[in-house]
Formats: sequence, C-alpha cells, structure tokens
Amino acid sequence: MDNNDNYYKDYYKNDFKNFYVTYTFIFIIIAVFLLMTLAGGTTNTRILILFGAKVNALIEAGQYWRLLTSVFIHIGFTHLLFNSYALFVLGKYSEKIFGHDKLIMLFIFSGLSGSTLSYLMSPHLSAGASGGIFGLLGAIVVYGWNNQFLRSSGLITNLMIILGLNLVLGMIIPGLDNYAHLGGLIGGSTIGAILRIAKL
Repeated sequence: MDNNDNYYKDYYKNDFKNFYVTYTFIFIIIAVFLLMTLAGGTTNTRILILFGAKVNALIEAGQYWRLLTSVFIHIGFTHLLFNSYALFVLGKYSEKIFGHDKLIMLFIFSGLSGSTLSYLMSPHLSAGASGGIFGLLGAIVVYGWNNQFLRSSGLITNLMIILGLNLVLGMIIPGLDNYAHLGGLIGGSTIGAILRIAKL
C-alpha cells in the first residue's frame, strides 16, 4: 500500500470529522422533515407555512427569515431524498475543496440567493435546499475551471452536463422552482469566482 492509499484510508476513516458541516446540514434537513411529519405532514400547506416555507405575502409583511428557513424545508419524501443525496455528494466534495467555514458560507448564501430570486420572480409557495445545492455545483465548476486535474478528469464537464439537464428539467417539470435553482447557481458561482480570483 503506497502513501496515497494510506492517505485516503485515513481520510475517509475520519469521515464525520472531515465532512461534519455536510452531515450537520443533512441532519437539520431530516430533523425538520420528521418534525413536520409529526406535526401534520410535509405536503400540508398549513404545516409548510408554520415551519417557514417561502410565502411571498408573509415575506412582504416583514417575515424575511423565511428566505432562510425555507432552505431547510422539503415537500414530500421524494423531494427530501433527492436533495439529501445531492447535498451528501456535492457537500462533501465542496467541503474537501473549500473547507468547513467556506462551505457554510457557500450553502447559506446560495440558499438565500435562490429563495430571494424565487420571491422576486415566482408567487408560489416554495421550499427546499435546491438553491444551496445548485450554488455548490456552480461554485465547484467556476472554482475548478482552470484546474488542469479537474478538467482533464472530466469532472467539470460532467458537472456542467448535470447542471444543464437539471435546469432544463426545472423548466419542463411542473412544481419545480427553477428560479430558486437559478438564483442559487448565480450566488454559488459568484462566490466560487471570488474564491478563485482571491486564491482563497
């Protein structure tokens, strides 16, 4: 076993220690989902509003905190499953590239960017971590664009294909908040560009 094998064995042996921010976000999302289920169901409009979904009229009335709380709410088990898996994969990769503190900043800022654009462009109630997840995707692509290893490995190209497909699906499938996706992507890409230019 060479040094690289030992490095990766030790790295993933301490999986929670190395990726604790990703796991914390996933834990919060699942905990909120379970609480909402016990309270009456995650597809129940009254429960969604109670727990902090994005509702434009209430935000206009001064409940700006909904722009953040809506990021941690999911509507139905399928919504939770897809976003939890995406966050598990992209969160861990982002945490490895950017570090713990920058991952927190990226996910929160991207989530807020997504919910804000959704608020500005869509009148519908919405919730979900998709904005934050698209932000992580955008940050990885922008940050790694000039990285020869990442480009030659095909990772950046694959992520761009995934990104494009998801944006197209968001326009085709009813009920998906594509404005949140786009807002999160813009927010995350902006942070990724800043980190790359500043070499942070």
